Amino acid sequence: MRKKVVVLISGGMDSVAALYEAQGNHRVVAALSFDYGSKHNHKEIPFAAHHCAALGISHRVIKLSFVSDLFKSDLLKSGGAIPDGHYEQQYMEQTVVPFRNGIMLSIAGGYAE
Repeated sequence: MRKKVVVLISGGMDSVAALYEAQGNHRVVAALSFDYGSKHNHKEIPFAAHHCAALGISHRVIKLSFVSDLFKSDLLKSGGAIPDGHYEQQYMEQTVVPFRNGIMLSIAGGYAE
């Protein structure tokens, strides 16, 4: 019996690959994307929707507009320019959104329950 799972999907390469992996090994009952004010959301969320539709998976976009109000990050529309460089370089810390994944996982956990 395949386990029922909820997949978080940004629309980027890693999460799209995870969606297909999950679909192959489990019963994906829903996929969630988060619109939290990232400069990439307008490009990535449509890719997430496309792949969910291709697999026949229900896709929901959850708006987290408070993130831009409460947190400072160059990854957000409310922040400065995204610096060029490797993620391990110290100045790339400017693109960190504090506890972003924790917030999203908490919401996904509640949704799945």
